[in-house]
Amino acid sequence: MSQAAPRGIRRRAWRRAGVALALALLLDLLWVFLRFPAYAVGRVHPVEGAPDFDAPVLILGAGVFADGEPTMVLEGRLKAGLALWRAGKVKWFLVSGDNRTQAYNEPQAMRRWLLRQGVPPELVVADFAGRRTYASLKRARAVFGLRRLVIVTSDFHLPRALFLADRAGLSAWGVPASTEQRPITARLSFWFRESLARHRAVVDGWFPPDVMLGPREPTPEDWLSGRTSP
Repeated sequence: MSQAAPRGIRRRAWRRAGVALALALLLDLLWVFLRFPAYAVGRVHPVEGAPDFDAPVLILGAGVFADGEPTMVLEGRLKAGLALWRAGKVKWFLVSGDNRTQAYNEPQAMRRWLLRQGVPPELVVADFAGRRTYASLKRARAVFGLRRLVIVTSDFHLPRALFLADRAGLSAWGVPASTEQRPITARLSFWFRESLARHRAVVDGWFPPDVMLGPREPTPEDWLSGRTSP
C-alpha cells in the first residue's frame, strides 16, 4: 500500500470527526436557544399591559459599580420592577443578589435604589445570599416562604430563571428587562455566558446544589395577609 493511502484514510477520518463535532455543536446550540424558551411560553409578559399578578416581585441581581450603584443591566431590571409596582401589578419587592464581601453588595444597592424612587422601606425585602439564580429561587421558597411570584430579570436570563423556578417548587411568571439598547458586543457577551449557564442549570435541576438556607424570615406577605404587623 502506498504512503498516500494511509494519509488519505487519516484525512477522511479527520474530516468525519470535524463534521461530527460541528453537528454536535449545532444540535447543542439549537437545544440551548430553543428548548429553554419553551419553559417561558405563556408565562412571560411585557411591563406594559402586564396582568395584575397579586404577588411579590423578585428582582435578580446583576452587578454593581465600585461606588455601590447598580450597573446599567441591573438598573434596567429595577426600572421594570418599579414600573410593575407603580401600576399596581405586584405587591412588594424581594431583591436578591450577591453580598460576598462588605465592599460588594447587590441587594443593598437594589434596595437603596428603590427607596430613592419612593418605594416604602417595609415593601423592600433584601436577600443577601442569592449568589446564583438557583440560590435566589430556592431561598425565595424555603426562607421567605413564597409559593408564587413574578421574576424580573434581563430578557436573555428569563427563560433559565423560569426553568429553575420550576425546579425550586415555585409558581412563577416572568417580566423581562430589555437589553436591546446595549451595544452588540455586550449582548454577544451576555448570550455567550448565558449559553454556558443554561448547561449548568440543567445539572442543577438534576443534582440540586447546596444552598445556604435558614429559618423562615418575615416578609410583607405576612402582614399584608393579616398574620402579623409590619
